[in-house]
Amino acid sequence: MSRANLAALGSEPSTSGTVAIVAALRREIASLEASMTISRRCSTGSFRASVGRLDGTEVIVACTGDGRENAARGARALLGSYPVGRLIVVGVAGGLSPSLRLGSLLVAREVMEDGRPVPAPDAGWLQRARRDTGATPAIFVSTRNVLCTPHDKADAYSSLAGGGVAAVDLETATYARAASLRGLPYIALRAISDTAEESLPLDFNTLRDRTGAVNSRRVALRALTRPRLIPPLWDWRRRVSFCSEKLARAVQTLLSGGTP
Repeated sequence: MSRANLAALGSEPSTSGTVAIVAALRREIASLEASMTISRRCSTGSFRASVGRLDGTEVIVACTGDGRENAARGARALLGSYPVGRLIVVGVAGGLSPSLRLGSLLVAREVMEDGRPVPAPDAGWLQRARRDTGATPAIFVSTRNVLCTPHDKADAYSSLAGGGVAAVDLETATYARAASLRGLPYIALRAISDTAEESLPLDFNTLRDRTGAVNSRRVALRALTRPRLIPPLWDWRRRVSFCSEKLARAVQTLLSGGTP
């Protein structure tokens, strides 16, 4: 986004210490937005953001849309538009480890994509998250497709050498690479929305658009033609809201200590 377009949205934050908090979906950051003092909002073709302060820290809370392509495009635009000093990745994840329960709070100690590690999270933030938020260090596995069944999750977990605590999502690795390209420290926090033993309400992969995002209209139409899907889909929304609240509290705790 050009500086001319930025000027139309409002002046940029003036401090390089601004923290960007990014998620794929707006409902994943809804509790954070509700907790912050918002000075302005902006919406582009690549991201939607709220700019303001969260417990005294200047923040930009943004969503990019789900899937690798949307996450990459949105992260590039966001980090290229604002003088961000640090990045926090938040969102829900599926459990790969059988020990994880609904709402379990995790912090990435390693991020994997296509069987390979991507740039590592900031060690100082990782240590603080373990100490102050109680988040469990875990391997975050970023996949191209949504893992919708216990069988899918078990296959992904068995591919990890040494096992350990692990969760799956679509976008963490993409955000990690975007931060690394700009030399930004980052941390990733996720809460478990579905356990290793649970299936998702439906196969979301069949309802994605050409960018890889799950199309909400297609989901609604599928639910209308199959009313039995409505209760589990509402339960899914409640789970995401529950996780959003846990993530908001963790981020506030993390920021309250200042720069690691």
